[in-house]
Amino acid sequence: MTGRRLLTIEDLTAPDVLDVLAVAESLERHKRHSGFLPALLRGKCLGMIFDETSLRTRTAFERAMGDLGGQAIHYNGAEARVGRHAEKTEHLPDFVNVAGGFNDVLLSRIYDFATQERICALSPVPFINGMCDEHHPTQALCDLLTVKRRFGRLDGIGIAFVGDGTNIALSLAQAAAKVGARFTCATPETMALPVERTAHLAGFTATTDARAAVRDAHVVVADAWIPMNKAHEADRRREVLAPYRVTPALMDEARPDAVFLHNLPAYRGDEVVPEVIDGPRSVVYEEAVARLHIARSLLLYCLHPDWKDLAEAAHGDQDGAFGRWLDEIATRAAVRGDL
Repeated sequence: MTGRRLLTIEDLTAPDVLDVLAVAESLERHKRHSGFLPALLRGKCLGMIFDETSLRTRTAFERAMGDLGGQAIHYNGAEARVGRHAEKTEHLPDFVNVAGGFNDVLLSRIYDFATQERICALSPVPFINGMCDEHHPTQALCDLLTVKRRFGRLDGIGIAFVGDGTNIALSLAQAAAKVGARFTCATPETMALPVERTAHLAGFTATTDARAAVRDAHVVVADAWIPMNKAHEADRRREVLAPYRVTPALMDEARPDAVFLHNLPAYRGDEVVPEVIDGPRSVVYEEAVARLHIARSLLLYCLHPDWKDLAEAAHGDQDGAFGRWLDEIATRAAVRGDL
């Protein structure tokens, strides 16, 4: 057990981010060519706590554990008795230590970041933040993987986020800074990302001008305008955010080869119009499936003792080298008795 954690993107170094992306790509290629992956996590179990509903994150991590020979257990907020939807509450250290005793790694999707911080600090096993109100680190990694697959690189890529300064915007800004991408965040003044969270980020620019933000961008990113906890402000938010709607005209300000990203679910007519999200420049479905590739890689990052060798092989993946390394690592595990 490595003891690694992912509470926010800032928990990863720049080499860590590049390692996770490289392993994700190599695992995908190996799975596509061979039809299977070796059971590198056989006997391991992922405990997932979802106070908020989840389609893509839950599916990705459940499938990833299965692909790698492990298994996953799902707890909803009511069962776990944690989070804002729990009818009864349980002493948080009791739940975390029990869940950590049953499982080898924990993933939590609880809205309140302070609660996520406590779970991470209390967890006796590696921890992954599956999303909260302030951060969405797994989504940021998915977005980087999607961009890298599309453009073949990340260094120097221009990413423009338009809309409300959400958890998506913050985590992606932090991730972009680690890989040499330029990140421009266009928001109304009242919805800007906190300066104390962004002042140190290389390549970060804040503006209130959506058109200026997307000009010469390779990637345009949007997020839902009406979070679950702000439905009562829907009309006001739509009025304030109207200049930040992603339309064909806004996309035309970006590079001719620019693509559109959205973490989903999307609300057509609010943050993006159907002509964009359902059009040829949209890669949102590729972006969604990237969660599976990232999930496999993150689970190995958290759990596998041979992670650094795996990452090194992924960076030099040529002529089947990565596949041979997978066989070697599986052999090591058998000798150790892990399999």
